[in-house]
Amino acid sequence: MSSAATISSPVIGARPTDRTGVAYEALPLEQRTDITVEELERLSLPATAELYDGRVVFKMASPLHAEIQSNIIIQLGNYLEQRPIGALWTDAHFKLWPEREDRARVPDVSFVVTERLPQDMLHYPAMAPDLAVEILSPTDNFFAVMDKVDEYLQQGSKIVWLVIPQKEEVLVCTAEGKHSVRDILTAPELLPGLQISLKKVFARVKTETAQ
Repeated sequence: MSSAATISSPVIGARPTDRTGVAYEALPLEQRTDITVEELERLSLPATAELYDGRVVFKMASPLHAEIQSNIIIQLGNYLEQRPIGALWTDAHFKLWPEREDRARVPDVSFVVTERLPQDMLHYPAMAPDLAVEILSPTDNFFAVMDKVDEYLQQGSKIVWLVIPQKEEVLVCTAEGKHSVRDILTAPELLPGLQISLKKVFARVKTETAQ
């Protein structure tokens, strides 16, 4: 998960009207608390953003974060080329709560098995991915990110990987429990035969954090 940040945005939309039908004063995007998933889909935003109870929260990725994300994608992509059992996405929005129009989450990496792929690929799917990957940034609140991990699991994700660059480890989270991995990352129930080298995932961590 990249660091959340507020980005100055132009005034977009307007507040709900009062009883007389007069619209409230239009507010900048980052000050609004009434954004819906439908509106978020239509907006041209300067960065990836999640929706928390009608409030837009931007995800700001550092180069190191982006490289770790790419390293995971490369290894997962190589696996799926040999075993095309689903779709692999980066920064895809998910409407985890189908009944809530004011919430959407964006894992850094996600995987959905073929049988569950949405027919509509143009709008945010009302589902949780089978695998969600979040990369912890130095400025992230660990407990807040763990709350997000629990959201994925509660809404149907089979596995969540919380990538912790500072420790060069991945916290593997399932409904049954959590454990840390520091060498080879696997997911036998969901991705049989997969082996992700964390040495390759974290190849540049030491040089970047030492500067």
